Amino acid sequence: MSNGKEQAFVSAVQERSHQLYRIAMGYLHSAQDAEDAVSDAIESAWKNLKRIRSNDAIPAYLIRCTINSAKTELRRKRYTEPLEPYQESLVAHDPGNPISDYFSDLREKDQLLLILKYQENMREKEIASILHIPRGTVSSRIITLLKRIKAELLKEESDND
Repeated sequence: MSNGKEQAFVSAVQERSHQLYRIAMGYLHSAQDAEDAVSDAIESAWKNLKRIRSNDAIPAYLIRCTINSAKTELRRKRYTEPLEPYQESLVAHDPGNPISDYFSDLREKDQLLLILKYQENMREKEIASILHIPRGTVSSRIITLLKRIKAELLKEESDND
């Protein structure tokens, strides 16, 4: 393994550690569990560093490892709560805000798409790489989700009039 790849890995961990933690918190809702998941993810990524083809792929690989680690922890602990901490940071939290309700009603994989796109400000290409799905699928799912939320908001407005 080249020293350059190791340096790139260390840099990526330093640059992305807060992001990895926020992603893990979105799943686990516990600071300790999120820290454990990130630690496990970094260890797993380090052990598999030789499999990563380029230094540019390291950040996406770290995120993917974090997601997998958080999901493993989630299954192990059998959490069932929605991603409430993230719905508060995706939109200005207001107990009467219908967007918060719509977000919590989404499937986990749809919530993750919106988190990565709008909370983490990732490009669709990067999201596609992390989730191992085509970029077009990322784009169409996000558009569909936003249309659905907009339709629900419009329906609620018309019901209130």
